[in-house]
Amino acid sequence: MNESLHVYQDANLVKQLNTLMKKGAGTAQVARHAQAIIDRITDEGIHDPKLIGRLTRNGEARIRNCVKFDLVRSYRLVGKVLDHGIAFLYVGSHDECDHWIRNNAGAEPVLDKKRSIVVAVKKAAAMETTADGEPDADSSEFDYDEMLLRDLTEQDLRKIFCGLVKR
Repeated sequence: MNESLHVYQDANLVKQLNTLMKKGAGTAQVARHAQAIIDRITDEGIHDPKLIGRLTRNGEARIRNCVKFDLVRSYRLVGKVLDHGIAFLYVGSHDECDHWIRNNAGAEPVLDKKRSIVVAVKKAAAMETTADGEPDADSSEFDYDEMLLRDLTEQDLRKIFCGLVKR
């Protein structure tokens, strides 16, 4: 993956998170959840949105490469995946996000440092190397299926696929 990946936080998003923190315990929890998702990218070097947080069931076609994360209390965090990172653009309730996306369909994020907070993403810590010390090409790819199936037993599979197994 590209070494110079960045996370962009739009200035309006920063204001929205600060407002949510000040409103009360419930919305402060929303702001902390959104910030935790953003921090997972910068601190842990995770690049795949599916591994960062829970994405909404329905994608978003109105903004190209848009990702929407489900937050607590039916709030959403809207971002846009870029070639060189991800830009987080908006946080709000389900209806507020729908309204914002409708009004900003086709828009491109402003990525300058005057308008956004820009943070370089740390490299993933656990990268295997080959015998000659070069990074292993396959190790940089995180295998989500392997993570899910790691603790799955044959008994679990028999329960899941009971109609397919002859007794």
